[in-house]
Amino acid sequence: MPDDKRALDYLRQFGYLPDEVALDSPQGPAAVRACQAMALLPATGEVDAETEKVFERPRCGFPDRQGALEAGIGTFVAFGTVWDHTIITYRVNNLSRDLTPERQRSLIEAAWDRWASVVPLVFRETNEQPDIEILFGALAHGDNFPFDGAGGVLAHAFFPPPNAGDLAGDAHFDEDEKWQEGFSSQGFDLLTVMVHEFGHSLGLSHTSVPNSTMNPFYPTPSVPAADDRAGIRSIYRRHIWVASLYRDVLGRRFDEGGLNGWVRGLFSGASPQDVARGFCYSEEHSGQIATDLYFALLDRAPDDAGLAGWRSQLQQGMGRQSAIVAFLDSAEYQSKYPAHDGFIDSLYRRLLGRPPDAAGFDFWRQRMRDGMQRFEVARGFVLSEEYCRNYSRDLYQHLLRRQPDVAGWQDWTDQLMRGLNQQDALIGFVASPEYQTAVESWW
Repeated sequence: MPDDKRALDYLRQFGYLPDEVALDSPQGPAAVRACQAMALLPATGEVDAETEKVFERPRCGFPDRQGALEAGIGTFVAFGTVWDHTIITYRVNNLSRDLTPERQRSLIEAAWDRWASVVPLVFRETNEQPDIEILFGALAHGDNFPFDGAGGVLAHAFFPPPNAGDLAGDAHFDEDEKWQEGFSSQGFDLLTVMVHEFGHSLGLSHTSVPNSTMNPFYPTPSVPAADDRAGIRSIYRRHIWVASLYRDVLGRRFDEGGLNGWVRGLFSGASPQDVARGFCYSEEHSGQIATDLYFALLDRAPDDAGLAGWRSQLQQGMGRQSAIVAFLDSAEYQSKYPAHDGFIDSLYRRLLGRPPDAAGFDFWRQRMRDGMQRFEVARGFVLSEEYCRNYSRDLYQHLLRRQPDVAGWQDWTDQLMRGLNQQDALIGFVASPEYQTAVESWW
């Protein structure tokens, strides 16, 4: 005979049935089917022998369902709360008796590293007030969710704030279990359980996807699987987007403090355009533009004074095209190409990346004979359809990782021809919904 009390207690404990609803109510079979689906059993709605075995399996104490949300049926499930910063601090309240403190701290760091390899978060241990408290406790341990002794529930954790108040993010492990490194019938692998619980601390619910870290039943993979990675990246998509600006705009990995500051800004009301503008007109990016122009146009490294001057002007809003024109109109550049013909030839090769065509060369030669100044010729090149078309194509390829569509390509080309700063075009690309969505899968 099925143990109806055991079934009822389990279904209530893990969120399949409200406390006031009985197993023999109309909701009972649906709750059993949901539980069976989570355990990858045939969803019969009846508490059969295979279902009763589920009630004995060691598992996470976190509910599989949250209210009306049928969490875990299918792909990853995100609860909806997220840390609004990137430097996540944790404090180890106490440790298990089963392993040395050194080994346990090493395993804690390894568990956090598994998630840090998937999303741009930084985890730091602290002795001060932390984001996340880690502790080992038995039975009643201070959070109104007592453990059940050896076997059954192994651990539980809480979602990021504002969920659970002061407990938000905290991870608790049952000290009545035998904790060990590795797998055997003598105990439970601590790293495996920690990686799972820290997934909850970061905002993931349980999933029924087999071989996923966030499946509730022990053992689960200690390396986040494809479903887990998709889930955590969805939750931290804004963090990933900011980290991607470091890579695609500044050409480097993020620094921890900078990333933390920009993400906090996003969560405090800054728009993606605000953040993108901060990157594209930053001292660092402006200095990179100026340095590149020295090498590309003057064939040398910048001198300190010159670099500082150009960097300052670019930070204050000068467009990259205006800087190019000024470089090409400089006395230094004129000394490299004193003759009109050499100057025109250099513009084709340096700006358009090709030798001049005869008709175009003759056109510009005649304009200069008629008195057109060098800066006007240079401006004509940087506002030409060919130059602007090439630049906008490069933005598509570099930032969106695709070839341009005809309509979009023409629109960006037209805007650049009308004088849109190249930095502003860059902002438009990296702040676009397409880029913000795409970078999740590129991280």
